[in-house]
Formats: sequence, C-alpha cells, structure tokens
Amino acid sequence: MDIAIRKYGGSSLATDQQVASAAEQVAQAHGQGKSLVVVVSARGKKTDELVQSAAGLSRVPDSLEMDKLLATGEMDSAALFAIALRNLGVPAESLSGAQAGLCAVGRYGSGFVSEVDPEPLRSRLNAGRVAVVSGFQALNPEGETITLGRGGSDISAVALAAGHGTRVCEIYTDVDGVHRADPRVIAGAPLLTRIDAETMSEMAFSGAGVMHARAVELAAVHGIDVVVRNSADWTRQTTIVGRDADVPESGGIEGRAGVVAVTHDRAVTQVVVRGGAGVAALNTVASMHIPVDSVIWPSDPSDELHMAFCMPDAALEEVLAAVAGVVRAEGGSVETRRSLAKVSLVGVGLLSRPGTTIGALTALGDREIGAQCVSATQARTTFLVPRARVDDAVAALYEEFLLDLDESGLELMSA
Repeated sequence: MDIAIRKYGGSSLATDQQVASAAEQVAQAHGQGKSLVVVVSARGKKTDELVQSAAGLSRVPDSLEMDKLLATGEMDSAALFAIALRNLGVPAESLSGAQAGLCAVGRYGSGFVSEVDPEPLRSRLNAGRVAVVSGFQALNPEGETITLGRGGSDISAVALAAGHGTRVCEIYTDVDGVHRADPRVIAGAPLLTRIDAETMSEMAFSGAGVMHARAVELAAVHGIDVVVRNSADWTRQTTIVGRDADVPESGGIEGRAGVVAVTHDRAVTQVVVRGGAGVAALNTVASMHIPVDSVIWPSDPSDELHMAFCMPDAALEEVLAAVAGVVRAEGGSVETRRSLAKVSLVGVGLLSRPGTTIGALTALGDREIGAQCVSATQARTTFLVPRARVDDAVAALYEEFLLDLDESGLELMSA
C-alpha cells in the first residue's frame, strides 16, 4: 500500500478556518486515491495553556498526570480535523497515538518511540478511511500514555513513516521551509531548498524551530526524506534528505563544506556547579535524559573556573530540584545564569576551516557582544551570548559568513 503521511503543526491549525483549509487539502488528495495518515499537533498555544493550568494547581505536577493532560491537546486537534473531513464527505477517524500503534519507553515527558504496530492504521486505510493521528504521544509498557517531548508530533509522523515503509514524510507548518537564519530576525533570509539530515539535526538542536532534532535523526536512520512546506502556500519547500544519494554536490567534492546557517535559542539557562560536585550533577541530569551542551569543566575542583553547562529552560525547575540535593551532599552549590542565550553556526567541516571560529568571535567583538563560552564540532560552533543581544549576534554572524547568498553561492563560503 502506498501511504502518504502528512503532519500539520499547531500554528497551521490555530483557527477553525485553518483546520477547514487543511482538511480541504487532505480531501483533495483522498479524492485522487491516496491512502492518507494525518498527524496533528495541538492547536495554537493549547499546550502552553494546559501547562499553565497545571502550574496553577501544583508547583511540581505528577509527571504521569501531566502527560495525560498534555496529550488531550493533540486529541482535540485530531477530533476536530476528522469532523472537518467528514463534513467534506471524506470517511475519517481520529486516533490517539496508542490507537495508531505507537509505543514508547523512557521517562514521562520525554519518551522514545520503541515500536510501531502497523496493523491499526492499515485496517483503517484498507477500509478507505483517512486516519487522523494525535501526535506527541504513545503507549508505554505500563499501558499508560507517555508524551515524546515538546515538538514530539514531528517524531510521531516520522516514526509512522518508518513503521509503514514510507520514503517521504510531509510536514506542513506556517513557514515556507528551512531558512539560513530565522526570518523573524533576518528579513529575507534565503530558503534552503535541500539540506542533509545531519546538518538539519544540528540546526534543530541549536534552536531552529522548524523540525524536532530527534525526528530528523529518525528520518536519517530510516532513509526517509522530510518535505517541509507552508500549509497555506505550496510554491516553496525544503527537502531534508534522509537518503544518501540525494544531496547534490556544489563546487566540487568539498563544495558543500562551510557555514550553512546561523541558529539561536533564547530558551536556555547556564547552570553553574561549585565545589567539585560536577560529576554528580551531570550524572543526575544524564539519568533524567535531558540534553546539555556548552560544558565547562575545571581541571581541578579548586580552580576558580567552575563546572557549568547549558540546558533547556523547559526542564530547568525539574533539574534544579534533582541536582540541588546531590550537590549539597558533596558540599557544593548551584547557581543559574538566565541572562545568556545560544547562537550557533551550523554547517559541514567547520573545524577544518580554522578561520571560522576566529571570524565569528571577531564579528561579535566588532559589535561589542561578548561570548561567554565557545563549543565547536565539525558540524556546529555555539557561542553563549547575552540574551538581550541575540538578534544583534545573529545579524553579525549572518553578515560575516555571507548567508544572504542563495544556494548557488554556497561554494564561496568553503574557502
């Protein structure tokens, strides 16, 4: 069976009119004989509203109950989408993640998809129905609802594509695709029509909000191309290539090397651990499956340079509650620095081009933007800068690395 999998983001379903418009698109495809699975996110700011409601009742809500609560946002979207399709004469059924065959393991709030049972969706598709799946959620081994982390509907869609042997997963959102900088910060930032999954994964992890990093990684592992386009305008799009042979070279064998994009993330905090308790702190965070980066590690606990790491704001309260006791038990202390943000260069072969880091630091320095920490790999160089200067930092790096060029000019950046 040739199955098309589409995912509609929450910003594309925020109003009833947007839901109706998306349903019309799906109805047209169904009329052409396609077997369709539609994965939906919670509408608009629904998830934030649910989080705020829980926070008003409890400072640290029970994690299982939170997952049950947050899952209702996507189920609301799925039911409304199915109602809109049926109104158009299209047989449709809304399903929870569990009903769609998605299984996950791990901690509540950050589950990892472990298995996809294709039978529940196949039976519905064979009956000619459109399956509208609540994203962001799955069933854990205890038989409970578990969510996949913010942005997890992307993961749901790609996981279903992998489970059903589909080679392309379509993502419909409120932007034209993946740009070389956030167009809300850099007006007119060029669109990348094709990008490899490794580079896109780095962009997503470092702040590009178009796709979830884990979804991109999943697509790469299973050889799935992800097409990102605007739900209101299909004339432009980005293909995130999950198949090795599909990214054309430009400018010779190493033509694609160099800086591809600049990303930023304001929703991070630097956590500083004093008193030689760094190992215990990192062990605790690792056991919680929360990613950290920009790690500063002293060679000796007595050094003035203390251990520090950067982590997502969304998990900060949970981490501090867990880490504080561990650190105090070893005679240490914890402080947070919320005045910083991450700005990153993302590309290929960055460490092979020694001028990249010094060029970036010079560009930031010319605008009197101090970088508190620099971490670099071949694919990403991240700078911690004052949160109040993020837009200036993005502009400085965008100009320094000629990111106003379209893709035909990529080879100019590899020198």
